[in-house]
Amino acid sequence: MMEVIFKEGSSVKKFFSPSVATKRGSMLRNISAAAFALLIVFFRCLPALAVAQIEDIRFETVSPNEERVVFRLNSPVLPNSFPMKDGSPRMVFDFNDTGVSKRIKNTLETKGTLIQRIRVGIHDNKTRVVLDLAPGRQTKSFKEPGASGTLLTVVVHDASVQPEPRKAAATAGTIWTPTAGKTPEVKPVVRLPEEKQVQTVTTAPPPVKVPEEPIVKPVAKPFSAAATVLTSVIFDKNSNRGEMVMFRLNKFHPPVVFGLEEKKPRVVCDFQDTAAGERLPENIPADGKFVRGIRISKEESGNKIRVVLDLAPSNNYDLQQVFFKNDNLFVLIINTLGSSATKKLN
Repeated sequence: MMEVIFKEGSSVKKFFSPSVATKRGSMLRNISAAAFALLIVFFRCLPALAVAQIEDIRFETVSPNEERVVFRLNSPVLPNSFPMKDGSPRMVFDFNDTGVSKRIKNTLETKGTLIQRIRVGIHDNKTRVVLDLAPGRQTKSFKEPGASGTLLTVVVHDASVQPEPRKAAATAGTIWTPTAGKTPEVKPVVRLPEEKQVQTVTTAPPPVKVPEEPIVKPVAKPFSAAATVLTSVIFDKNSNRGEMVMFRLNKFHPPVVFGLEEKKPRVVCDFQDTAAGERLPENIPADGKFVRGIRISKEESGNKIRVVLDLAPSNNYDLQQVFFKNDNLFVLIINTLGSSATKKLN
């Protein structure tokens, strides 16, 4: 006979009913089995719930007039950024929906000539990184995503000096793959004093004096089904976020992006180790306010596709790069600094 106990306030009543006890025991066993099954499903799904994470932050001195901060992430994330000039000058980078590894210290003393300190903290659902800049120095900065999307280089240089020519931050085609069963560690919440945004992003690639390679016509060359292929380039001038250029590939493969300004402003996208799709044109009409033309060529000096965006002169441009890894899509959003669309993006 099973003892069933019901509590009512401070009194305890006992009932001895074999039939009721048997039914309740069966019900409890069923509930326990169902709960155990749900727990198994939950823990199997944990790796899929892993969030983006900053795994490493590295400071580099290129020259007395140029310093860099390199972020290594476990998945492609492009932060919002803005400068602060009230009090001590600094640059703020907000990585939305991103955690940070426990290995990264809250404060990194760089003692650079331009970047004196790096501070890391968590605000709600974002990780904020603040670069404390040297007072009295006029600086410029821009973001340079690596070809894999998981490396991001922030370049800070003296405003009166052109930055050093740069190579690609990562080997093209390298994609980070999470280890099965492991969830990235998220650092306990460490709150920095809330920074008030006073100015929009100033991350457009600065003019870089790079000899322009001649544009040549695409070369018909067979490629295997496993090769990276740029299948289409689409221009949209009617988006409320700015003028957009969308690059569709057969696999996730972001380009190396840089700016040129010798005779007229241009943005160059180099897709390394990439073949041109059969229907990819050489020229795409673009009668936008900012983008005036798009030229596509196969480079003879290497197995790559070069896409050149011809921009309207006499503007200061803000360039946003967005990655859609699951859709094999790379998007450039072109605005001018201080425009309403740029403020919406940040």
